Amino acid sequence: MDLSNVTPKRAYFRIVQMGHGWHVTRPNASLSHGFNSLDDAVAFVRNDDRTATVVEIVADGVYMVKRID
Repeated sequence: MDLSNVTPKRAYFRIVQMGHGWHVTRPNASLSHGFNSLDDAVAFVRNDDRTATVVEIVADGVYMVKRID
């Protein structure tokens, strides 16, 4: 099987609700950044990536994937 044209799945930012706060982890990183609100976490992702990106959001046992423009 020729795998030369296969591209790896793009890593996503991950936003996870932890108690009353939100933690953001960059793609392929182990360090997370803490925020008080989901809006602040999303703003961090927008400023860090500066392009349209996809984020995984985990909150209250629900997993979502969202594109942020």
